[in-house]
Amino acid sequence: MDLKVRSLIDMLEAANDVQTVKCALRSFAHSSGYDWFAYLQKEAFQVKTFNSYPGTWEGIYLGSDYSIIDPVVTEAKRRWNAFFWKADDWPARGSTPLRKFRDEAIDHGIRCGVTIPVEGSYGSAMMLTFASSMRSIDISDALDPKKAVQIVMTVHYRLTMIGAKTAVNPKQVLSPREVLCLTWATRGKTAFETATLTGINTRTVQHYLDRARAKLGAQSLPQLVAIAKDRGLI
Repeated sequence: MDLKVRSLIDMLEAANDVQTVKCALRSFAHSSGYDWFAYLQKEAFQVKTFNSYPGTWEGIYLGSDYSIIDPVVTEAKRRWNAFFWKADDWPARGSTPLRKFRDEAIDHGIRCGVTIPVEGSYGSAMMLTFASSMRSIDISDALDPKKAVQIVMTVHYRLTMIGAKTAVNPKQVLSPREVLCLTWATRGKTAFETATLTGINTRTVQHYLDRARAKLGAQSLPQLVAIAKDRGLI
């Protein structure tokens, strides 16, 4: 396992494009007995993902805000170390959202996996999962904790450096009008001043800013501006 991990890290560190990153992760997954990989980054209410799951599952997961109830995400935030999970262990009765999540995951062939979580700043979290359609493939005990964290951080930094496009929940994407109002807010303009400059009603400007705040999980306008700048949205 150490040789596999070292090879994976070497490939990731040398990667200059998205396909190389994807190839490295996919090769490691397959050589370890898994079908897919999934890197997920969660900041407040925003979720970004880079994965090899079936496209339909990615769309369902993001569109349904499943990261909020996903048992893997919940467990990752509780443990902060690599762990093994099985979909069969999740609630199998009733008509709750969690049951629906479980059934849809299994329908897409996701039965078990190993997840490596890393705690980021300001309550953010990054995690890398290797998942299988089999019922039990566990490499968590074979992963050196420090090397496991190194894998996740290397994936994170390579994707950032390459500028790879990660899938984002469409509900959290800012509209052109929201971006416009936010842009003027970053320049110190009040809602009234923005309204004068753009021709948009003052109350509507505030509405756009409030919507942007909700999408990005900001508690105030200064925090909204800081988040938007940090993520390169403006």
